[in-house]
Amino acid sequence: MKIIRKILYVIAGLLVLLTILIIICAYNPGVTAKIQKVLFRGRTVENVNAANGTDLTQEGRASVSSGNAGMQAVTLRSLEDLGLTEEDMIRNIDDYYNDCHDQIIARGTGEYSFDNVIATEALVQEIYAKYSNKEYRTGYMDSVLNETGAYSYDMNLVVEELEGKHYKLTHQVVLNEEY
Repeated sequence: MKIIRKILYVIAGLLVLLTILIIICAYNPGVTAKIQKVLFRGRTVENVNAANGTDLTQEGRASVSSGNAGMQAVTLRSLEDLGLTEEDMIRNIDDYYNDCHDQIIARGTGEYSFDNVIATEALVQEIYAKYSNKEYRTGYMDSVLNETGAYSYDMNLVVEELEGKHYKLTHQVVLNEEY
């Protein structure tokens, strides 16, 4: 019985520490950014939740999927591996917004994914900043919601580094007609 009680105390202590960390991160985005840089080594993915342009949660959540486990050597894919050419790459934020808008409108509501290939790391960082400060909404998402009649959406972005410092963004989208 004493062992079970000690285990419960340890679990309770860990939960208290986790709660404190969550509160610190919630009220200090700088700490969150520092933790993210250490854990994710600069690779970022924004998980965005919104309904009619407002957050379902009070804060954006970031996660990462890098595809390389442990210390294994990673072979980066090339544009040719993806069946793409230099002309297929997106080189500025307006082209990115237009491409996202067009791909979502073509698919409509439902659950699906689509890709963009981004030409530079600087543009990937700019895109991440647009998601972090919610500017992507006016860039394309508000018009997508209006044109599709969707009420809410959930989006997860996965960043994959390609050869030549190019990046593939995979958008996993759920566009809902009902709340």
